[in-house]
Amino acid sequence: MSDRAKNAIFAVIAVLALGVIVAGLAPGDPTPPTDAERVDALAAAIKCPFCNGESLKESQSSVAAEYRALIAERVAGGATDDEIIDEFAARFGDSYILDTSTTGWSVALWIVPVLAIVTGAGVVMWMYRSAKQRSKVTT
Repeated sequence: MSDRAKNAIFAVIAVLALGVIVAGLAPGDPTPPTDAERVDALAAAIKCPFCNGESLKESQSSVAAEYRALIAERVAGGATDDEIIDEFAARFGDSYILDTSTTGWSVALWIVPVLAIVTGAGVVMWMYRSAKQRSKVTT
């Protein structure tokens, strides 16, 4: 197989891999979540301040039940998810927020490995070509 064909195959695979990653990061279901789904998601994203490493959703304590009721009340009152998360973060600190998927750092955690893989593949291809050209020159 020629170098040109190998490069074309590599390029197609790289584009397909990036397409799969972008599709995976794209928002899924376009229908808005119900209030109950929002309460569940928010309770799962906030650590119980009085429990040992459990989210408000997982905890069976009465305090967690009160906070779940507070979240339900705020959702019914029209508060956004970010407003509710911000209220809990202000009250207890950022370490009590379990779901950080909306921050720039979490996006970097997804993008940096992909860039490293693509860069590494490019370096390997470059080294392979260089070695192949050197072997042609010496023969």
